[in-house]
Amino acid sequence: MQSASPPLADLLLRPLAPGDSLAALTALLHRAYAPLAAAGMNFTAASQTEATTAERVAHGHCLLALRGAQLLGTVTLAGPHDANRRPWARATPWYLRDDVAYLHQFAVDPAAQGAGIGQALMQAAEGFAQAQGYRAVALDTALPATHLRQRYQRAGYVEQHDLQWDGKAYRSALMVKPLGEPAVTETDPAHRVAMVRALWADFQARDWPAARARLADHAQLFWRASGEHLLDADAWIRVNAIYPEGWTLHIHQVTALADGRVHSLIEVRQAGQAFIAHTLWRFDGALIVHADETFATAEAPPAWRTAEAIGAYRRDADLLPLR
Repeated sequence: MQSASPPLADLLLRPLAPGDSLAALTALLHRAYAPLAAAGMNFTAASQTEATTAERVAHGHCLLALRGAQLLGTVTLAGPHDANRRPWARATPWYLRDDVAYLHQFAVDPAAQGAGIGQALMQAAEGFAQAQGYRAVALDTALPATHLRQRYQRAGYVEQHDLQWDGKAYRSALMVKPLGEPAVTETDPAHRVAMVRALWADFQARDWPAARARLADHAQLFWRASGEHLLDADAWIRVNAIYPEGWTLHIHQVTALADGRVHSLIEVRQAGQAFIAHTLWRFDGALIVHADETFATAEAPPAWRTAEAIGAYRRDADLLPLR
């Protein structure tokens, strides 16, 4: 008597290709997430348009699980996120870390569930992330979806905190799986860099409660050029909240320093002027405890500084252009 073939023997895992049908991929997501939607959890994938599917896969590495021509499952891995271009990612520093990939759009056709396809997709995505140099994979799922949280926990994902996405009827659990040693933490340099990126994104969004939550109660801000000190976190937030409106903020660079501090370079534009700020940040555990900040007004150089006079010289027509 001939034994049955292993259930995954004829399963093909491969990246999404240009000729693949986004309509079929969107329909698969709708089928897989329909039970969650019926339970009152309005996951994006339960009702997203084909255009949304195209946008989400364009910013990530999308894997498909196929048996012959039949699409049975998918998962997408993305990251790192740019807080300037994808401000929603400020909801958690984990999605702004350069060393953490973000897993989403994970689905298996209901008719094919229970055969190990989901596990194969997850392992393939994690293997790709590790090969790309990521130290961990993060995901989020609905807090009421206990069965999903337990599944991810069995796969090695650990809950870090919960969060609320705009427009969702549920709170989400943020879960992280380390891919090697040393383990990622909320006090390592990459996380502190992500915290600063998130704080600047909070300022741009005028989300003052979110910004306040990143500061220790006794956090202080020193504006070096004007000699001003903000002596606690509430004063720090208040001065930004009442600052005259009309400004936009762009993050140019955030870098971890060897002594545990973080340096950031940002640009603020308001009323036709550009201001550049260098800030040195200190932390107490996972929270920001001090910032030493120097603002400068962008201005044209004097007329005598030219390529003809100096030689190897270039001048930006638009000072520190936004990128």
